[in-house]
Amino acid sequence: MGRIDKGENNVIRAFVVAAGGAAIVVAGVAGCSSDKKAETKSESTSMEATQGNMTASAGAGTAKVSIDGQPKEIEGQVVCATTAGTFSIGVGAGTSGIAVVMPEDASSVTSVSLGNIDGVALGYSQGVPGGEATATKDGKNYKISGKATGVDTANPMQPMTKPFEIEVSCP
Repeated sequence: MGRIDKGENNVIRAFVVAAGGAAIVVAGVAGCSSDKKAETKSESTSMEATQGNMTASAGAGTAKVSIDGQPKEIEGQVVCATTAGTFSIGVGAGTSGIAVVMPEDASSVTSVSLGNIDGVALGYSQGVPGGEATATKDGKNYKISGKATGVDTANPMQPMTKPFEIEVSCP
């Protein structure tokens, strides 16, 4: 069995920290989620809340996600929130939910959590080698795409990279 050198260990550690942070964002943002499919318009009432420098909206939004060219089914509302210049998108809940963190203007992507795909937590975190992500914004519509990385706990010596695309219409 091969040894992990310090460089690989740092990459794995950075990814685990990034994925953990993204999972916290998913859990926090998805607290308002329902059991409706995110791929279709939500039938719940749209809600908007503003407090200080934080704005959040949840409800009638849409989301479409594909990973490695395959559609990913996500259940739950689309939740979009802005806090101190940081914009977050959350769809779904738990290990199947997704989360995106970026500046309000979508000029870059800070992190993406794609949830658990076949036993692998896939994600992107700015500054972690192996992944990449870009975003565009058109009104309340966002498109985020790139390459996510992950480590299969059954075979941690074999990291993987998969392309992803997320299209979200915020409520």
